Amino acid sequence: MKAALPAAVQQAIDWMACQRSGFFDAQQQLSFEQWLAADRQHQEAWQQLQQRLQATFAGVDGVSGRMLSKDRSIRRRAFLRGALGLGGMAAGSYCLTRPGWQLAGLRSDLSTGTAQRERIALPDGSSLLLNAQSAVNLRFEGHTRDVELLDGGAIVDVRASERDALRLCCRLGIASMAEGRCMMMLFPDETRVWALHNSVRVTHLDGSGVTLAEGQGVRLTARGIAPIGTSANSASAWSQGMLEAHNQTLATVIEALRPYHRGVLTLSPEAARLKISGVFSLDRSDQALAAMADVLPLRVEHFLGLWTRVTLG
Repeated sequence: MKAALPAAVQQAIDWMACQRSGFFDAQQQLSFEQWLAADRQHQEAWQQLQQRLQATFAGVDGVSGRMLSKDRSIRRRAFLRGALGLGGMAAGSYCLTRPGWQLAGLRSDLSTGTAQRERIALPDGSSLLLNAQSAVNLRFEGHTRDVELLDGGAIVDVRASERDALRLCCRLGIASMAEGRCMMMLFPDETRVWALHNSVRVTHLDGSGVTLAEGQGVRLTARGIAPIGTSANSASAWSQGMLEAHNQTLATVIEALRPYHRGVLTLSPEAARLKISGVFSLDRSDQALAAMADVLPLRVEHFLGLWTRVTLG
């Protein structure tokens, strides 16, 4: 079940639909300006909706509000759902409500967009590699060096320092190390941490903890800490623009591909249960989907460059 949109976001979507429908007159413009000035949340929702849609559909050719509004039977309230969602799913709504796309996630010190990885130099000489659609907050004050992962995933290369151990934090716990490399990935119901070089101390929010040797990984859930079987090399393949799958469900593989795919990428429940192995390019998501369809009975359909649907063939 999709999460309900905040009222301000839903209203912003309706106003954008009106503006792009081709029937937006002076009186409606005045009403829009009054709505915008009535509440700061309205202004934030409007700005963030524009930014998110621009980032999501950047580089998509052949689609414009003018072209999509040629059919006068399109209702304004359904414009984004009809034009961006194509058949009942709003692309804007989907992007704003799925994990990693919340409006709150936009309020971060550093973030990456779709299909964007970025390496950042940290104040202590360490470095941070952010996965696509990821966001972090930084706190480097005195002896403290904290990186809070809000969305997505990150690899931190920690340089030895006179400061305290660097802490890579999330809502479920903390991974800390004085020197070395570790990775943290956020998922809807859990966080996964791997020690990529040197040992890493992982502490759950309940106070329990474990020290990971190089190459080991754990998952943090609301129930505690548990070991994870996925190898560190396979899990960190995204840092090289690759996606490695070893007898994984298609649902897991598509979830890893989504931050690199422009527009909405949906997967039918029947197809989601299929298992697949292989190495795929994250930076060429359409080619990756085509390669999956070569080895599995899949149908991959593209609609206006905005929605890709994967179903059983």
